[in-house]
Amino acid sequence: MTEELDSVAPLVLVVDDTASNLGLVVDFLEGNGLRVSIARDGEEALRRADLVHPDLILLDVMMPGLDGFEVCRRLKANPQTHAVPVIFMTSLSQTAEKTAGFHVGAVDYVTKPLRMEELLARVKTHLKLGRLQKALKEQNARLQDEVRSREAAQDALIEMINSVRNTSNAIAHDLRTPLTELRFRMETMILDLKTKVDAETLERLEGALSDIDRVICIFNALLRLAEIDAGVRRSGFLQSDVAHIVAEAVEFYQPLAELRGLTLSLSCPDSLPALVDPLLLAQAIGNLIDNALKFASTDVHVALSGADGSIEVEVADNGPGVPDSEKGRVTERFYRGDASRGTPGVGLGLALVKGVATLHRGTLRLEDNDPGLIVRLALSG
Repeated sequence: MTEELDSVAPLVLVVDDTASNLGLVVDFLEGNGLRVSIARDGEEALRRADLVHPDLILLDVMMPGLDGFEVCRRLKANPQTHAVPVIFMTSLSQTAEKTAGFHVGAVDYVTKPLRMEELLARVKTHLKLGRLQKALKEQNARLQDEVRSREAAQDALIEMINSVRNTSNAIAHDLRTPLTELRFRMETMILDLKTKVDAETLERLEGALSDIDRVICIFNALLRLAEIDAGVRRSGFLQSDVAHIVAEAVEFYQPLAELRGLTLSLSCPDSLPALVDPLLLAQAIGNLIDNALKFASTDVHVALSGADGSIEVEVADNGPGVPDSEKGRVTERFYRGDASRGTPGVGLGLALVKGVATLHRGTLRLEDNDPGLIVRLALSG
């Protein structure tokens, strides 16, 4: 052959009951670099195909005993030879007779008397197609193995993440109770010592109490996130007025805004009923307002809107904003961006908000406010 099909020459099984035809075809194919095996009737063709595993079969139609159509039909019924391409060699000229060959599984035909160059061209074409199909099948098998391997690795990773998360949740749950007891005892001690110690000592004790409060808040946030992950919090869904929840959150943070010299404003409808978890939603909105007040230069605006069963809470500030490179990470647990290094917090606020959004089948988006940041909490009804 003029082109290499493989490092080992392809094997063609030639089936013909006429010796002169058989010899002519064998000599021509071998002269063009192919390996050739022969059979002189249908029964021998079936046995030989099972034995030598040819890459292609040239099959005469008109033979005594089993004709070519029946041989082809049996080859295609045999799993060992099903995929081997069959080219009929026939003197039949009727279209119906040629079509019958395709119906039993042949891929092509050549007419007798044979034109050797045409025969070689058809043989080469179908050998190449066969090799390509085989390569594609092997590649698909490798891809399937790789997919299965990656799925197994992903399952193992998810299991590990869940294990770590469950461990952290268990630790948070086990430590919250003794920390709460410690806080109560320290608060009692501070009240007892208020008239017995100097102001500096009292200030240090109150600072320690604030540190305990901060740790308890972290554990509470972790446990809320654990409940959200487990879907337990959906049992807390109630028909609620979201406008009232948002207004209360803004009112709660109004004194803090005034203390920092900031303007905290609200625009929302008088009422917006929806099925939500009111406690978690209030916590999420509070986290968004608290974050905005930490970074705003002069003002924070909260807006509520709803239509067609969807609700959106928007909190906008005019602070430094969040770089595009960090927008996808600020909702990760414990992530702290560069702009938040000098502010209180541990990086659970936006993680909790995202969890609340997910629980309500919604989304959390961060957008530029030029200057500042707009955070959109969307909830689906």
